[in-house]
Amino acid sequence: MDDPDELVSSHVEDQLLQKGTELIPTLEEMLENSLDDPQRSDKIQSLLSQLRFEKVYNDLKNWIDSEDKGLIEGLFIVTKYQFPELTKSEFTHQFVALKEAIWLEINAKQTSFELVKIMNKVFYDHFDFKKSASFPVSPFDVFVNTALEAREGTDITLGLIYSIVAQSLDIPIYGVTPQQGTGPFMLAYLDKHDMLSLLDWGIDNNGVLFYISVSNKGVIVEPKRLKEAYATKGMDHLKSCFEPSPNTLLIKKYLQEICKSCENNVQFRYKIDHLRSLIQLF
Repeated sequence: MDDPDELVSSHVEDQLLQKGTELIPTLEEMLENSLDDPQRSDKIQSLLSQLRFEKVYNDLKNWIDSEDKGLIEGLFIVTKYQFPELTKSEFTHQFVALKEAIWLEINAKQTSFELVKIMNKVFYDHFDFKKSASFPVSPFDVFVNTALEAREGTDITLGLIYSIVAQSLDIPIYGVTPQQGTGPFMLAYLDKHDMLSLLDWGIDNNGVLFYISVSNKGVIVEPKRLKEAYATKGMDHLKSCFEPSPNTLLIKKYLQEICKSCENNVQFRYKIDHLRSLIQLF
């Protein structure tokens, strides 16, 4: 790599790239030992960036092909694109304080409505999570780990955090995002205790007890009201717009939101090709 002949150094770099992602730890160690040599450091950093993206690409492809497709695992893989040194334990630990604070407030006797009221109190009041006011939105408003640190993010980011914590407490709250169009990101509370038969809401609720508006501090929305709002605005009225989205669609939308934020911020536009490659996996 240090050879003054560009043909030689280029050949060496190609050979290293062919070795694949197994070289990442070695290159990371080399980088630490090359900080006093800017030229060598730049070459190693360039190789590392290419191999790290290759790893994210392969990990995301394997996640899509897997049977489990856990939401938090998918989010972690995407987050590693921007934060390659982030560990799984560091990522999941960020959810712990929020989960514990809610766990202390809930019990088995509370209704679905009471549970959401408690979650909203902890999430929006105690932890002070809020929708980002930045314009244009920064990628750091979208990435889950930075939103957890800043207590501020986009609708989909806050919604994903909210739903992951809820599910970890056996509260059946899931993300809902339209496959097409610009419908809002909502959360759906599934009817696990056959409450719909007791509620005269007069429509087919797709198994959803009610919806939660992430952008409006967790306000509960009746299914009928949501469908009426969609109809009034001429938005999609497909069944998939009103039932929990598969994790693959949630991760795809999450990536699209990151890509959009990079398009709107000049300093991040160099990431767009990589992000579009990841989106094309779906």
